[in-house]
Amino acid sequence: MEIKVYTTGTILEFVSSEQFSRLKNLPISRHRALSYAHNPRSDASDKILFVAYENEEVAGYLGALPEKIFYQGEWKRISWLSCFWIDPKFRGKNISKQLFDLAMQSWDNTAMITNMKPGTLKIYERTGYFHPPVTRFGIRGYLRFCLAEILPPRGGFFARIKPVLQALDFLFNLANAIRLVFYPGYKTDPGLHYEYIEEIGPEAEQFIQHWNQSCLIRRGKPELEWINRFPWVLEQEEDADSRRYYFSSVSKRFFYQQVEFRNEAGAVTAFLMLSVRNNHLTVPYTFFDKGMEFTLVRFLFNVMLDYQLNMLTVFHPELSEEIKKSRSPFLFKKKIIRPYFIPKTLELPEFVFQDGDGDCVFT
Repeated sequence: MEIKVYTTGTILEFVSSEQFSRLKNLPISRHRALSYAHNPRSDASDKILFVAYENEEVAGYLGALPEKIFYQGEWKRISWLSCFWIDPKFRGKNISKQLFDLAMQSWDNTAMITNMKPGTLKIYERTGYFHPPVTRFGIRGYLRFCLAEILPPRGGFFARIKPVLQALDFLFNLANAIRLVFYPGYKTDPGLHYEYIEEIGPEAEQFIQHWNQSCLIRRGKPELEWINRFPWVLEQEEDADSRRYYFSSVSKRFFYQQVEFRNEAGAVTAFLMLSVRNNHLTVPYTFFDKGMEFTLVRFLFNVMLDYQLNMLTVFHPELSEEIKKSRSPFLFKKKIIRPYFIPKTLELPEFVFQDGDGDCVFT
């Protein structure tokens, strides 16, 4: 077995190579590689992809997303570990440990992890690299019936009756649509001044910088525009490449939107970055003046109506609390959790994460 390491400076050459085109299993998508290459927080020498080969076949891989954190009064370079996969036929050969140890050592044991698959929590705890996981609590609201979306991935009986669930969703949502039309108190305030923007202007940039002071990651205009321009998921049907890549790289519907809110005097009072994937709305980045919680939650509800979305997921503490405590048009709300693994080389007594920090914004 051989492990090859690709850097920010070599990743585009790799995905353009003849070797890459011949691989049965791809260790990265071409557009994800393009995103890595344009990461404003990465240097050309950063090690971003670790691939184990067995007779020129991909046996496993692990990605690292270069990042910076504001730590103890200064910027510190770290990474987020992402896209960890081992081919089932090569399991039991200690490949996962070799990849993981090499990635951690390459980043001076400062890599962090979140957005992990269910069931992997204990695995990362046993590595010995991390503090006990820190958990953020959020809320998920269901605006429309989506039984065919939620239940079949669990397999078994629900997977076999997916057409029945789709029919039930259709019938239930006919009645639900009437309910939503007449639902009181959640229409957008006609006096609310907001605009969907393509580029973050100087005022919004300054506003984001102000509210970023309490955050650990502090992604600002350069990072948000990079995310918007170089997504990891493309809005298209599956193709040959996406079927060779274990992680999601395409979706029937996927896009970002940036929304700027202003008061009567024209001053910026809020900035949201929205992400829509199929029928699911998330809010990766949220900056707003105090007292706007209910206004923004009501706005998000109307975004869901406009795009006929089923679910909203929010981890931002003030917004999730507003959704939790207030009467809302959601059919059902449930608490959800997101764990974070912080390496033992870092001591973070207090920190604030945005919903999109790490690789969460990309998926």
